[in-house]
Amino acid sequence: MRLFVSFVALIILCLFSNVRPVLSGGKPGGKQIQADDATHFTNAGNIRLTITNFGVIGSGFANWPAQPSCEYTRNSGIEHLFIGGLWIGGIKEFGGNRVYAVSTGAVDVSGVATLSEGFEFTTAPEAGLVQRSSLPANPFYTPKAVSHQDFLADFTDTNLIDPVLNQRIPSHDYPLGLAVHMESYAWNFSFADFFVILNFTIKNVSSVPIDSVYTGLWSDMVVRNTKITRPGGSAFYATGGNGFIDSLRLMYEWDISGDNGLADSYGSTMLLGSTPAVDTAFFNNWQFRNSAGDLWSQSPQNDEDKYRRLATSYLNQLAPEQIRQKLITPSNRSHMISTGPFVRLAPGDSVVVAFAVLCAKKTGSPQTDTESTREELIANAGWARRAYNGTDVNGNNQLDSGEVDLRGNGSIVRYVLPTPPPSPLYRVQVESGKITLYWSDNAENSVDIISNRKNFEGYNIYRSNAGDDIASRPSLHLAASYDKPGNGVAADNGFSAVQITDGTGAPTRIYFEGDTIGYTYKYEFSDVLNGWQYTLALTAFSDGDELSGFPSLESSLLATETHAIPGTPPSSDAVGIYPNPYYVSAEWDIRSSNRIAERGRKVYFYNLPRRATIRIYSMSGDLVRTLEHDAATDNGGDIEWYKQVGSTGDNAPLFSGGEHSWDLLTNDDQATASGMYIVHVEDKETGSQKTGHLLVVK
Repeated sequence: MRLFVSFVALIILCLFSNVRPVLSGGKPGGKQIQADDATHFTNAGNIRLTITNFGVIGSGFANWPAQPSCEYTRNSGIEHLFIGGLWIGGIKEFGGNRVYAVSTGAVDVSGVATLSEGFEFTTAPEAGLVQRSSLPANPFYTPKAVSHQDFLADFTDTNLIDPVLNQRIPSHDYPLGLAVHMESYAWNFSFADFFVILNFTIKNVSSVPIDSVYTGLWSDMVVRNTKITRPGGSAFYATGGNGFIDSLRLMYEWDISGDNGLADSYGSTMLLGSTPAVDTAFFNNWQFRNSAGDLWSQSPQNDEDKYRRLATSYLNQLAPEQIRQKLITPSNRSHMISTGPFVRLAPGDSVVVAFAVLCAKKTGSPQTDTESTREELIANAGWARRAYNGTDVNGNNQLDSGEVDLRGNGSIVRYVLPTPPPSPLYRVQVESGKITLYWSDNAENSVDIISNRKNFEGYNIYRSNAGDDIASRPSLHLAASYDKPGNGVAADNGFSAVQITDGTGAPTRIYFEGDTIGYTYKYEFSDVLNGWQYTLALTAFSDGDELSGFPSLESSLLATETHAIPGTPPSSDAVGIYPNPYYVSAEWDIRSSNRIAERGRKVYFYNLPRRATIRIYSMSGDLVRTLEHDAATDNGGDIEWYKQVGSTGDNAPLFSGGEHSWDLLTNDDQATASGMYIVHVEDKETGSQKTGHLLVVK
């Protein structure tokens, strides 16, 4: 997968200098001859970051909206990155001359004439992106996995010819001779689902040593809510404010325009550490494709310029506070955080460098950037740092007394997080006016990997409110919490209120047909409205460990997140329709300005048989729409309404079985007109027929 711009895009580029390239599926008009892969993205946690196997992160919005670039929170449409990549620079002898050489995974290119310039890493033939998971139930499970979702890739800077495009990589005259092994790590823990760690092992595979090596992560950050403002045009990229936090070795961007208050996030990259350890961190921002004005804001033009960027902060031109004042104005900037020097990388030698891509919610007004508005960003960076530190809890690069020696040899094991109890095994049942949550006690004997003690304390039950799913960023609210009694932790309210018991009041388990899990607890939501979508989540939480300094930790909300729509079960009663009459729109219809209103409509038919054909006719007898209903597989959840609120495919809502939704579009994909319609329902199993009437008023 490489970057190219179509002929149409070339015309546009003549008009708008800030139009970006897009990731393609291979050589245009030709055969995919290299196993380049830009189709995968992290989805274990709340941050969905595209990972490639050729040194690039982010998708450049090539497959938007089907594929995120760096979305947080997931399904929110809030993106934080156009594209980014690894930079490595050093001093090396070529033909008897010592030169500055820099190999880049990505740069801020904008035109078809430079479609591969700056994209200087290529993957090995037939190599693909490898996926692993430490979750036993995951299809990619392996004991070798580091996180809940690992991606592994190998690439090199040694090719002068791009094997996909079969053309010379422009300006890649001095390859350093590097092989890079990349591993990315992502978790679903609620305290660690907002970052992705990128761990690079960089090896000199040439026969010549490389001196004064620096490495950096370059990122073309852009924070926008793409459900409000779609990607495209220079204005989309020009509203970023930037900053950096020296003490955390972190750079960030936010959207000063705020997209009507719905782009309230920080996007950030962070230097975590290296082996051998180097304490330096350098910060740089520059304007997109800029070659005028202040030198520090100009885009580097050659390898020597790029090397200076890797080895200094803002070319040593201004003090940090002077730079900060310049970065708070909206603009289209990229940023890079780097470290070094590694004094010499001899042939066969390697260095390891780790970065994190992380996001956080931003408080305050869009224009404001203070320590207070960055509070969550700073906290999230702390967890990314803790993940990198692993068993080195205090982060001093050695194992001290009281820190767990997992290997038994005194070595630090990185990327080990304290473990909350596992997610409970659960089941959701949907009825008319009620949603019931059942779960097992599988979390109650969990042992934390770092403290080596049982740490289960209790359960949290979450639910959204009716209509929350229509908002850009729906939120879950704590509906109930139950925990061990008498230990002074949390509510101390016990589990009796949710314990499933037999006729004598003794605790028991219940089993459902086709389900081997025995459920020990039950909680009912009886205040829900038919036809509205609710999001539920169930977590287990720990009691905290003061000795190790860990607070109470909670299992993943994402692992149990379930959408459910209450309604009637399959029935032979008279067919019903709601809302009826349908006046212009229903309360749950989508009204966002950048969505087609007609495709955001929804009415329900209820009291349907288990399997039925629904036919809608005009009063003159013309067939308007035919719908097939099957309670086991389809409840009308494939209409645009569900696609817009992020509830399709594996994320599709649970229905009660006796209802089916319709988007008020005809068989010819046309909007229905005002008037009375006849609804005819035929039971596929019995042949019985029922009719009803729907009035549409627009």
